[in-house]
Amino acid sequence: MSTYRHRGLRYQVYRSQARKLALQAFCRSQRLLRPGLDVDKLCFEPIGHRAVEAFQRWGEQTHHFPWEEVPRWTDCDLKGFDLSLWSERELCGLCYASPRQSRRCIKIILLEGKPGPGNPLRGLVASLSLLAVAEYARMLKYSRIEVQQPDPGAEPLYQSLGFVRDSAGSLVLPVAAMSQQRTFHISEVPMSYSKDSRKAALIKRYTAQAIALAGEITDQQWHFLEVGFKEGLEKEPGGKLAGPRSGPIDYEWSTAAVK
Repeated sequence: MSTYRHRGLRYQVYRSQARKLALQAFCRSQRLLRPGLDVDKLCFEPIGHRAVEAFQRWGEQTHHFPWEEVPRWTDCDLKGFDLSLWSERELCGLCYASPRQSRRCIKIILLEGKPGPGNPLRGLVASLSLLAVAEYARMLKYSRIEVQQPDPGAEPLYQSLGFVRDSAGSLVLPVAAMSQQRTFHISEVPMSYSKDSRKAALIKRYTAQAIALAGEITDQQWHFLEVGFKEGLEKEPGGKLAGPRSGPIDYEWSTAAVK
């Protein structure tokens, strides 16, 4: 297995575990849950062809970000993070984040919720996306999350979630450290294994590593959920939450990844 593929597998496992842990945390927030919201129907998945097809049925109110490009971006951008939020067969939200060239900050590049009152996760798209991005950031040992181009209408929500403007004017949030540092040892994978056996062993190794790095859910993440349930319906705009208001998307992160 080449070094590039080896690294790519690590971040693929990290992304998968970040989605899984975020969904588990959401399902544990029983005291906050909105009446009528069935957590058993919720799924946190990557952005694939099914999500792109569902997005295209959202109608003319959508901002039409190039979500169909995301599978290609994640192939090139090793540390990129993609998320689709589902309630049963209904697509409720989409998020793409990337460190770009940073080694300490992950940036939310695109964030969009299904517009209209029929979205089962209306008011929760930003909070749930942030919940998953924070899990992933801790796995990468990053210290900040930035919303790169926040929609002006969503800024009050971001402020409630804990974001502030730094000296450069960027909307940033420090990532809270896990409440209890875990110590762990993960053995090396013998190279004498067959290719399939090595891959399975690496997936097991990276899964354990991701869970240990993420740690327990933090008070900060509980805060994300509390804000979503208490303030989301009022403060979260339907549709676009982050991304360019017009013009082409900046592909800098994907081109930098393959240099």
